[in-house]
Amino acid sequence: MATPPISIGHSGFHVFDMKKMVDFYTTVYGFHVTDHGFIEGRGEVTFMCADPRDHHQFVLYEGRTSTADMVHHNHVSFRVDSLDRLRKIHTELLTYPGVTRVGPICHGNAWSVYCYDPEENRTEVFLDTPWYVAQPCGVPLDLSLNDDEIMRFTEDLIKDDPTKRPFSEWRAAFAEKLGI
Repeated sequence: MATPPISIGHSGFHVFDMKKMVDFYTTVYGFHVTDHGFIEGRGEVTFMCADPRDHHQFVLYEGRTSTADMVHHNHVSFRVDSLDRLRKIHTELLTYPGVTRVGPICHGNAWSVYCYDPEENRTEVFLDTPWYVAQPCGVPLDLSLNDDEIMRFTEDLIKDDPTKRPFSEWRAAFAEKLGI
């Protein structure tokens, strides 16, 4: 499959407390600081990544001025490689100081955990399922289930969905639609 003409490269947003937020994203999500410095006239900036193919996937900027109850973005989403890692992060989120509204969800096409970080930024960590189903779709997910039970739960959830098909088929059709 050819490289798509555009893809999401990284996300960044302003924070009130750089040290606290760097600790949160490195401790819970496992990001590593790739660079840190100051931009003249704009302040402190921290670049973070968990993929050696990229210099950064996530950037935090000093200088957030809106209050926590004002919407300044919807959420930032991080892909993980296994249900075990999703469970590990879920456990970290449940005990990390200041994290609120932790919620595991099955979307049919992904298993996700949403939360609000210590500065009320909404985040998602997810793992793709083997299937595509039209969105929106979402029901609570019990991450205490083992991998096979989660797979059966998801299969049962989407068994009658007329849009269900293997994700590989959907990706191939979408790539064709994009001409790549």
